[in-house]
Amino acid sequence: MAATLSLPTSGRAERRPRAGGRLPVLLALALTAATAVVVFYPMLAIGLRALFPAEGSSLELWRQTLASRDLHVAVRNTAILAVATTAISVPLGTFFAWLIERTDAHWGALSRLLPVVPLLLPPVAMAIGWLFLADPRAGFLAKPLVAGFAAIGIELDPSSLAIQSWPGLVFLYVLWAVPHVYVVAAAAFGNIDPSLEEAARMCGKGRLRCFWEVAVPSIRHAVGASVLLCVISSIGLYSIAALMGTAARIDVLSVHIYRLLNFAYPPRIGQAVVIGLLLMLFIGSLWLLQRKLASRAGAATVGGMGVRPNRVALGGWRWPARLLIVGYVVLTSVLPLLALFIVALQPFWRPVIDPGMLSLANFREMAEASMPRMAIANSTLLALATSTGVVMVAGILAILASGLGGALEKAMGVATKLPSAVPHIVFAVGVLIAFGFAPLHLQGGWLILLLAYLAVYLPTATITAESAVRQVGSQLVEASRVFGASPARTFWRVQLPLILPGLAAGWASIFALVLGELNAAAILSGPRNPTIGYMILTLFDNGTYSQLAAIGSLIGVVSAITVSFVLLLGRPRYHASS
Repeated sequence: MAATLSLPTSGRAERRPRAGGRLPVLLALALTAATAVVVFYPMLAIGLRALFPAEGSSLELWRQTLASRDLHVAVRNTAILAVATTAISVPLGTFFAWLIERTDAHWGALSRLLPVVPLLLPPVAMAIGWLFLADPRAGFLAKPLVAGFAAIGIELDPSSLAIQSWPGLVFLYVLWAVPHVYVVAAAAFGNIDPSLEEAARMCGKGRLRCFWEVAVPSIRHAVGASVLLCVISSIGLYSIAALMGTAARIDVLSVHIYRLLNFAYPPRIGQAVVIGLLLMLFIGSLWLLQRKLASRAGAATVGGMGVRPNRVALGGWRWPARLLIVGYVVLTSVLPLLALFIVALQPFWRPVIDPGMLSLANFREMAEASMPRMAIANSTLLALATSTGVVMVAGILAILASGLGGALEKAMGVATKLPSAVPHIVFAVGVLIAFGFAPLHLQGGWLILLLAYLAVYLPTATITAESAVRQVGSQLVEASRVFGASPARTFWRVQLPLILPGLAAGWASIFALVLGELNAAAILSGPRNPTIGYMILTLFDNGTYSQLAAIGSLIGVVSAITVSFVLLLGRPRYHASS
């Protein structure tokens, strides 16, 4: 077990402080009940539809669903993508977080923002940016590269550079996942006392061994949360798979479910929700396994003596590490953003850039049209409301659950993770059935989108919140209670400042995800309540790539300003002792 940094306890075994009084229990129950209305009512609707279909028997429905060859292919492809994405993204994102938070390779506030630049674009816009770059017929990079090799006598097959392929799909999934891993790991590294790494260096451990054997085990809760987050998100991601996977004939579960709901006649809602129930069991089991492993392994926590950001000196590896981070940002973010801006300035997408044809006509057309303006305003307000709401609820529930412990903590954890087990598209169908018709009649409004977003992004918020709370530990809470502080004062003065970086990381991730959300919007958004995801899907289907690039560029700017501000506001702050 990794060492725990804590206040002296006079030889007594560490014990979890239990919340005193009835107020925490009542607050936990009230929040859980309010969450249950939004979470379980739609899930109950789709569950009943799967177990008691309107037509035929449930056994026949399950037999038809499980016997589908298309389902078997989608499960296989989804498993490959989830494993590959997690295996690459978690080590890479954790390593970048360690370089920036724990070594002298950092560049102040700028270095903290570099690895999260991919968060500034919704996944669908990032994928389209890479389509502009790596399409074998008209890509800004692919076509000149093929021509350059041909000029020196090397014939290169253009399809080998296509983004619409297995390597391209894994590449895009990794680009999307690495910043989400980074923000969780960076928040955890920022809260750990560097004395463990200093002791390891004094014992003769090299820099990489210090990272692998000391730093990573110290944040194992955050690493476990990142693995769970990558697996869950990879399974449910629709936008990248729909655009690139479909072109490469690589079908995954999210696309398979979307086709069952939108391209089958009549819509096979029963088969879609059966798949959702099976995913619920799988992801729920995975979460329980991660919890069990994390509780056995232990981790270093923030102690009571205060921490200072002493950094590991990389010596001659300092600039190569910086160049590695810059190269990652250039290859994964700067190039697709640049491609989006160029196409947005063109009257139509063409691989040859003619400065005389560049103009702001697409931006002016978008500003004059009411639908894009309404979509941007709706998505921005929904992103602000969703990220703030779920992070506040998740943070309070995580602290209350940690103090209550026992069966109630496990029940609250399971309840807040269940929506992640249902693909967003299927959950959106449940929300439509539960809230869209009588007696509420919310279909076509922004409130039904908000309810769906609050439910589907609650698991992401709780994973980051639980990781932040566990990283803090219980020693400082005990010390505050010993000195007579009330639970409320302990929360505001002790716990909240320490978990704030983790909550800010979760807020930034959720804001960027909601801003360009496409999965639930494909079912719940329409002409009366348009969102950016709905507009992007409509423009892509119509082939209006220049306007698509314009709206992608604009939301990139909005997301960049908001996410950067929140990450800077929530970064750890250290004060020297007098």
